[in-house]
Amino acid sequence: MNLDSLPKGGVNKGMVLPLIFQCPQDCICQSSLPKIWYHKKCGQPSFISEYGDIFCCNHLEDCSGYFIQNAYFQCRKAKKSNTWYQHNQFSKLLMALSQAISVAENTLEANNVHHFTKNLLKSLHQRWHN
Repeated sequence: MNLDSLPKGGVNKGMVLPLIFQCPQDCICQSSLPKIWYHKKCGQPSFISEYGDIFCCNHLEDCSGYFIQNAYFQCRKAKKSNTWYQHNQFSKLLMALSQAISVAENTLEANNVHHFTKNLLKSLHQRWHN
C-alpha cells in the first residue's frame, strides 16, 4: 500500500513509515533481520507514525491503532507455536526502531528523517511511562 493512500485521521497523523524492524529479542526465531509487519486482525501491512502509533489501512473502519509500547509481534516461526512477543524494554525498542529509521533514510529527505526521528523520540519519552 502506498503511504499517500492511507486514510487520514485517527492515529494517522504527521509523518508515517512502513513498520519494518526486527523481532523482539526474546522471540523464538532469534533473528535480527528487519521484517515487514502486518496487522493481526486484517493482515494488512502496518505503519508507524512519528508519534509512535501503529496502524493499518483499515484504522478508521474495522481496525484500531495502538501505541507501540502495547504492540505484540508474531513472526512466522513464532506463529507455529502461537506465541506473541513484545518490545517491553525502552532500550530494546529503540534498537528495533533504528531499523525503521534506517528505512526512512533511504526513502525520505534528510530534514524529514530528522523531523520523524525527533518527534518519535519525544513521543516515546512522553508516553512510555504514562
